[in-house]
Amino acid sequence: MRYVTNQGMGWPTEVPNLFFPWLVMSGILLAAQRGKHIAINILIDKLGKMANRLLLISLQVLVAGTFFYLAWVGLFVIEITGSEVYPVTGISAKWAYLSIIVGFAGLGITALTTIVRLLQSNDPLTVRSQHLQDEL
Repeated sequence: MRYVTNQGMGWPTEVPNLFFPWLVMSGILLAAQRGKHIAINILIDKLGKMANRLLLISLQVLVAGTFFYLAWVGLFVIEITGSEVYPVTGISAKWAYLSIIVGFAGLGITALTTIVRLLQSNDPLTVRSQHLQDEL
């Protein structure tokens, strides 16, 4: 386009700014849903099933509270960034920032569903791996 019209298209530089945050948050959510996030299991390996269940539920409550709070704060941030508009497409920057809010809410929901699975599971250490086996 640049060689034919001697002008750039403009929008190809804006598209990654809109889609990249959504792709990153989608990957984070998928990792959390499948239990493939980074974990350190030194303490978990030394505890019994009941202690593991209590520890993991406590962690999920902390995770849910943290990410729901961050999603709530993100709503205020998006009001500030909503005035930014990409010049070529005219799309508001709030659509990119919305991915963070949706991702944080999704992580909070994932934590809540993990709590339910932890309460129902015979072995708390296999909660997400059981989920994967059920899907296959």
